[in-house]
Amino acid sequence: MAVKRSLCWVCGQPLGQYKAFPIGPMCAVNRAIAEPPSHLECAEYAVRACPFLTNPRMRRNEKNMPAGRQEPVGMMIKRNPGVICIWVTKEFRVMRDGNGALFRVGDPTSVTWWAEGRRATRAEVDHSIEGLPLLRSEAEKDGPEALAMLDRYIARAQRLLLP
Repeated sequence: MAVKRSLCWVCGQPLGQYKAFPIGPMCAVNRAIAEPPSHLECAEYAVRACPFLTNPRMRRNEKNMPAGRQEPVGMMIKRNPGVICIWVTKEFRVMRDGNGALFRVGDPTSVTWWAEGRRATRAEVDHSIEGLPLLRSEAEKDGPEALAMLDRYIARAQRLLLP
């Protein structure tokens, strides 16, 4: 409903021209996420207040999940990434994937990196990209063209990192 009505995923109010996506480093590489956009202010609130996003040692709480619950679509890295990128863009598109949807984010108008509820350092961002071997192993299954595409995606994402 949030996407159909162009509402913020966090507060439920109408979105404007810019959409913010709190994403992990791997999503900055592949530009896909399983959660809809929010306002920039709401995304900043989330990276400052959400226990999972503010505590790198936090694990996902999967206790007492409702019956019939479905895993998110796409390839989710279950570990806490340690840093979050707030990716602001004017555009995104919905990609159907099985019984769900992924959101392909457009080129960013701005990005900020966060760790433990504050702006992240470059060292923290670099350290968090340890999930990259998972993307590489998936690309290897698809052959040399997929590996070359992944390398292009990585180079594109590197330009968005802190100096």
